Amino acid sequence: MEQLLTVLYGASGIAASALYIPQIIRYHRDPGSRASISLLAWGGWIVIAAVTIAYALYVVKSTLIAAVAGLNVLAQLTVLAYGVRARMRAPAPPMHASGAHLRGAAHLGKIPPQGKASVL
Repeated sequence: MEQLLTVLYGASGIAASALYIPQIIRYHRDPGSRASISLLAWGGWIVIAAVTIAYALYVVKSTLIAAVAGLNVLAQLTVLAYGVRARMRAPAPPMHASGAHLRGAAHLGKIPPQGKASVL
């Protein structure tokens, strides 16, 4: 039973890493979709996976668990790189005379929506 679970764990880890491929292809083909990548979430998952690798190597002494987590980290780093690259290439949002960024500020009530006059 232990050998079967070991094989299943290794195979499922490879499958899990392969499941990143369609999303990575989408980010590669559609640069506009890259802006939706959450750097905080993907960065956090990478840190958590790094802890898993360290735990696997130093506590459990399992290179299999470390290798599976390492495959996931490679895929996660690829997604994170697309997200970082999208932000490095994105132009800054336009500024309002008040100094606030226009993108997203209208819903906060600080800047009137476009086409609406401000009554002061």
